[in-house]
Amino acid sequence: MPFPRILARMHTQNLNKKALNFVGRTGIADLEHVGRKSGRIHHTPVRAFRSGEKVVIGLNFGRESDWMKNVAAAQRCRMRLHDQEMDLAEPRIVPIAEGMKSMPTVFGLGLRYLVRTRDCLELTVVSTVPSTTGSADRP
Repeated sequence: MPFPRILARMHTQNLNKKALNFVGRTGIADLEHVGRKSGRIHHTPVRAFRSGEKVVIGLNFGRESDWMKNVAAAQRCRMRLHDQEMDLAEPRIVPIAEGMKSMPTVFGLGLRYLVRTRDCLELTVVSTVPSTTGSADRP
């Protein structure tokens, strides 16, 4: 079972802004997506893994995460991962067993058996450019 939704709200309210400070210095990515209701641009820190022309993100809080719904509605998003900025499209929910193939083994096993994540979001890389934004420039 994914993390309870109450934890997702607390996580969003308290940790997301702090976690964005570590983008580019750790394995945390900055997922930029447009709100499906507000039309506002949002930045959400996620743990993402690139494998070839695919990026995989574990859905730790399940399919009901607002960022997940926003990406699914728009069918695209942007991401800063390490020193690259990517345009991503074609979001597809895949079972954790399939998503684990694109992750380091230890992380995938932890996501599946400790966190009990059921699904991952797989996105196709449309374009990649070197990142010109430092983590201090992000919200």
